[in-house]
Amino acid sequence: MRAIVNRAATVFALGAIAAAPVAAQNPAQIGATCDPTANTRGDIAKAQFSMSRAIAGADKGTSTRDVQEVLRLVENGTDNPNARNFLRGEAYIIYLMQPNTPPVVPRSALGLTTNPTATVDLYVAADSAFTLVEKASPECALIITQWRQQKPWLNALNGAINALNAGKLDSAEMLAKRSLILDRHAPYAYSVLGSVAQNRKDWAAANEYWKQTLAAAGTDTTYADVRTKTMYELASAASDKADAASGAAKRAAAREAIKPWQDYIAVATNDLLLADAVDNVARMYVAAGDSVSVPTVYAPMLANPSKYGELSLVHAGVVATRSGHHADAIKLFDAALAQNPYSRDAINNLAATYIQNNESQKAFPLINRLVALDPSNPDNPLLYAFAYQGMYKGTKDKKLQKIYTDSLVYFNTRSENATVKLGVNEFSRRPDETLLGGTVENRDKASKTYTLTVEFLDKAGNVVSTETTTVGPVAPKSSGTFKIRSAKGGVYGYRYKPLT
Repeated sequence: MRAIVNRAATVFALGAIAAAPVAAQNPAQIGATCDPTANTRGDIAKAQFSMSRAIAGADKGTSTRDVQEVLRLVENGTDNPNARNFLRGEAYIIYLMQPNTPPVVPRSALGLTTNPTATVDLYVAADSAFTLVEKASPECALIITQWRQQKPWLNALNGAINALNAGKLDSAEMLAKRSLILDRHAPYAYSVLGSVAQNRKDWAAANEYWKQTLAAAGTDTTYADVRTKTMYELASAASDKADAASGAAKRAAAREAIKPWQDYIAVATNDLLLADAVDNVARMYVAAGDSVSVPTVYAPMLANPSKYGELSLVHAGVVATRSGHHADAIKLFDAALAQNPYSRDAINNLAATYIQNNESQKAFPLINRLVALDPSNPDNPLLYAFAYQGMYKGTKDKKLQKIYTDSLVYFNTRSENATVKLGVNEFSRRPDETLLGGTVENRDKASKTYTLTVEFLDKAGNVVSTETTTVGPVAPKSSGTFKIRSAKGGVYGYRYKPLT
């Protein structure tokens, strides 16, 4: 007997990060207590005037001359070093915002005439200037953080994220480390570096970077998403390490992976990822030789099922089934169906669990529901065969045994001789659309084109929308694919007309 659940691949991709407009970084404009350039005179006052023009043109790409003037004016002189360093830092950031500016330039490109061929790493130079101001004037930390997180930092960070998502690990690493030159307090770059190390299977480095991610994120609600993402990745990497080991090393690695998964489950809000976490921590208990503790994985779900989503409840039910706790599995699948009466995974698994638990008579209404929703899937009649097999084993009445045997053979033959099979590999439910995708397998002897009509249902069973598509022609013993989109959201399930 089978326990069935559709398991989706889990992929994390960091989204783009945004920064405030550079004009908002003027201390006076945001009412900050820090203003290193207040009450300045001489060259510094002139430099501040040029900086105002440079800020005004920063997003237009017209600030190069003003930045050069700022750097020339603050280049010499020892008076008011705090103002000079602050203006230098601002100038380097704005220069980096000009079109096609490389991170390293000759001094001459900055308008500096002394030692003109020497090069300046603009990221390092900006960091050095701002660090001096931060040390001299701690009250300036906020405004300097805002300057550090301007477009140069943003471009490097988003470049790292895009490179990571494209599988360009070397570029992702280089750009993430460049962004860290300007700002070492935000968690994003550490997260990228952790993922780079994970892709290289450097588990020690990955874990270290992810620990730095969590330390940087702290309890700031701004970073809640990256914090939970990182907790998932730490746990996932621990499972990967256990999966790659064998013998005593595997058991030890599995034991180490349990705690990270427990930590993630405690804060998880994404139903799909929580479902995956339930699967993984149960696997780790088994791999660690501690199968007796598997029920602790889903115990909170049994105690308060309404707190959890449909997917995590179904996966918890499968975990309970696999560990032999059928009564627990039945409660969890029932709870999933209370949330979504049209969950095929819940209906399918609940029917299978009743059969495994020698309660085959309770499976028939569920199989009926399944066949009504999914009429061209020959796996469903096979459930009837299993159920009749269970009924056969539960009686010594010869007449009943004959009836059950005939029924078993009938449904097994019906499954084996089905001329078409529809399989679903995507059912995406979103607030504003619903996607259904899968395959139609032609098991017949002649080529066929199929008309697939799907009704999308709300929780009460009302039809939200009806969509039709054709699949084929599909050659004999071959499969065709389909993808149906409905512009309606609020969908809980679907049913379709039998394929002929």
